[in-house]
Amino acid sequence: MKFTCLDISEPVLHISSGRFTAGEHWQHKHMYHDGNFEIIVMVHGTAYLQVDNSYFELHEGECFALPPFHHLKGYKESPANTQYYWFHFFTKPDGISIQEVPNTKTGIEQLFSKNQAALPIKYKINAIDKVIILANQVLDVAKNNYFTSLSVDFLLSALLIQLSEDYYKSIVDAPISEVEARIDGIKEWIRANLSEKLRVNDVAEEFELNPHYLVRLFKNYTNMTVIQYINSLKLDSAKELLLRTNLPIKQIASMSFYPDEKRFMKNFKSQLNLTPSEYRRAYSKKFLDSSIFDPEVPITKEGVDYDDRFKDDETKKGS
Repeated sequence: MKFTCLDISEPVLHISSGRFTAGEHWQHKHMYHDGNFEIIVMVHGTAYLQVDNSYFELHEGECFALPPFHHLKGYKESPANTQYYWFHFFTKPDGISIQEVPNTKTGIEQLFSKNQAALPIKYKINAIDKVIILANQVLDVAKNNYFTSLSVDFLLSALLIQLSEDYYKSIVDAPISEVEARIDGIKEWIRANLSEKLRVNDVAEEFELNPHYLVRLFKNYTNMTVIQYINSLKLDSAKELLLRTNLPIKQIASMSFYPDEKRFMKNFKSQLNLTPSEYRRAYSKKFLDSSIFDPEVPITKEGVDYDDRFKDDETKKGS
């Protein structure tokens, strides 16, 4: 199994980023990644991408990590309103390597270290809420012209580490016992059946368990009660809708399975110390939607300021 390994001993160099929304009959144009890395985080819809002679179908909640020196184009039109975050960046010289390891827990674990992150070309993101928040922070800082470009470089590096950590945990935290596999099944069922009226007894009945036993079992393996887990899913849903849409707070409360707007606002404030409106204003701005900007313009080192810290590294290497 092939992975791209990234040297994270120094922050990456952010080049450009945005949130793209596809119109009717959109298909990714051809481009060549001449030295730059691209990350795509799918938000909605489906993107059909061809990398050299390989074909990828990307769906909501998936990460696509494309290393440099590859041809990229769409091989099929995407549905209208397909959305994704995109990020282009450079690493320090020799900061990227492609490694192939056995598709085993031990084989993959060895790729991760204090100074190295690793990503497959495509994977399903588990902690999508954390990724979306960091993605919005990157876009916010990139557009606000901070006094130092390191601000966005560090944030983008943090996003890469979060994506890598998310994949790492999916490997090391894979169920190793029948009980853990059962807990994962319970969690997935709760996600699929989340509603305003979902209660512990409903979950217990579905899995033919005593409610008290279910609560103890779930707490032992997740450090949360069933109710806390249900509430965390509702909160994650609300946070994502606040960042991704312009829907009114009342509608978001309903779509996140809260019984009423007041209960939603009280719970949100108690958990995050921000009202839903304050949370939305922090990172959700109109400039984040780059649907009128073409993210597919070829990027080369000649077209950007290749940061002094990287120039110094190259100078030292050549001396």
